[in-house]
Amino acid sequence: MPDDSRFDPTDRSEYELVRAGNVIVPLSPVRKARICAGIALLGSLAAPVVATLPAAVREAGFAGPPTRTPLGVAAIVLVGAVAAAGAGLGLVALHRRLERGPEPTGDDVWSVLAVEDVLTGIGFVTGGLGVVVGLALLASGHWGVDALDALRRSGVEPYVSGPRFPVTPRLTTAVALTAGLTVLAATVAVDGR
Repeated sequence: MPDDSRFDPTDRSEYELVRAGNVIVPLSPVRKARICAGIALLGSLAAPVVATLPAAVREAGFAGPPTRTPLGVAAIVLVGAVAAAGAGLGLVALHRRLERGPEPTGDDVWSVLAVEDVLTGIGFVTGGLGVVVGLALLASGHWGVDALDALRRSGVEPYVSGPRFPVTPRLTTAVALTAGLTVLAATVAVDGR
């Protein structure tokens, strides 16, 4: 027979009990921050993905070096990586606040849970979608010029230059790598593991 004494609800605080039943993603804030760091680090693949495009695609879609060409899709990846990193740092700050105490009670419990869920949504949804969709569009040239023509016929131009946002894949990679490593280091610092 299993030992159920370790699940005694009276040993848990009001915050832990409310959090256990109401948080959207049942992971600790530090673990969520690490996932956000991973999402941001994934964004650092922008330059390598574009740098390895086939020669025919580079000739057809780029006037200069692909990694130095401002692309609207690179800006999408950058926004996703920055959103994920910002949410990750917010989750680390939330974890530190909870560790320092005092633990929230009453209405403060719901405020803390709302902040955690908002940060999780920004990191996982905004960050994840920006990075994954952006990288998928950047990688679409790996399927050849015909795949790009099919995308253009459907109204999607993955390698359109972004004159308003001079964001290059190279810049995106540098920012995403820095942001992801910063969040990862912050999680190690607060968690002590």
